[in-house]
Amino acid sequence: MTLLLVTSCSNRSTTSPESPVVIDSACTLFSPIYTHGNDAERMDVRTVRAINNHNDLWNQHCGQPAQ
Repeated sequence: MTLLLVTSCSNRSTTSPESPVVIDSACTLFSPIYTHGNDAERMDVRTVRAINNHNDLWNQHCGQPAQ
């Protein structure tokens, strides 16, 4: 089996001066976790904390309030 390594010979002067565009798709892939009725009262406290942590992080990164 032959391994072929390809390296680039470019430098700053030959590359585009534009910065790469980063698209974060996490906000479309994930959403807040919603509970209904008395679900939170019946859940383990660790589960409630995990849900709250997830929703807080989603709100912080996606800029929309979790409901």
